[in-house]
Amino acid sequence: MTDDGVVVIDALASPAQGEQLVRAVRSITREPIRWLVLTHHHPDHHFGAVVLRRAGARVIAHPDVSTGVDEQSREAAESAWMLVVGKQQMAGFAYADMPDRAVVTADTLRLGGKTIMISHPWRGPGGAHTAADLIVWLPVERVLFAGDLLIEDGVTMVVDGSAKGLVAALDTVAALAPRIAVPGHGAIPAEPQVLIGRTRDYMLRLRAAMRGAIERHRSLNRALDSLPPADEGRPVSLRSRERRNANRVYLEVEKEIMGLDPR
Repeated sequence: MTDDGVVVIDALASPAQGEQLVRAVRSITREPIRWLVLTHHHPDHHFGAVVLRRAGARVIAHPDVSTGVDEQSREAAESAWMLVVGKQQMAGFAYADMPDRAVVTADTLRLGGKTIMISHPWRGPGGAHTAADLIVWLPVERVLFAGDLLIEDGVTMVVDGSAKGLVAALDTVAALAPRIAVPGHGAIPAEPQVLIGRTRDYMLRLRAAMRGAIERHRSLNRALDSLPPADEGRPVSLRSRERRNANRVYLEVEKEIMGLDPR
């Protein structure tokens, strides 16, 4: 919030939640909502964007809107997400995540005397959490909005990105030395560097484990046998995330070993 308008970061998971977000902003200030920054294009972060647009916001986002969620079609993703949040939550939905102001490397907003830096922390092939991650950095306040590069328990998903890219993005984030880091999900950590380090260590351990399995000539299924089963019907529970990450990372490391990785 500034004296010249409001910048909102992410739009929640449905138009109904977007309306709640606008009401929350209006409970604090009557300044216009000027910008909506999307940290990536997963439904739980942008399906409320249509409401923010109707409230006057322009969208800042990475232009690559493709994710595994909508690889069949954007319409299929909408239908699938309606099953998650319910038809009533999705009333009035329309895609609104295409950027008015695209960020592929870095950009800086100056609004109401505040400097707001927006950047793509990993620009190599494969992405990090996704191919379109953006972070938002307030350099004076040393406050970071990390999107899903960070989540409360340190088990960031890479099924739309890569372990190597996530580690590189986390190195970028760590170098900022944030005083406060706001994760994409869960509580704000008391010590940002601890969460950054835990996330990075988890991904490095997973890469090492999958490399070891491949070098011992274990199939993907056998490598996954070392993990607890996924929670049925809960694709983003901790166990499900761990298993889905292992699947993705096994294939990623296998390509590297075979010399098929372009990086």
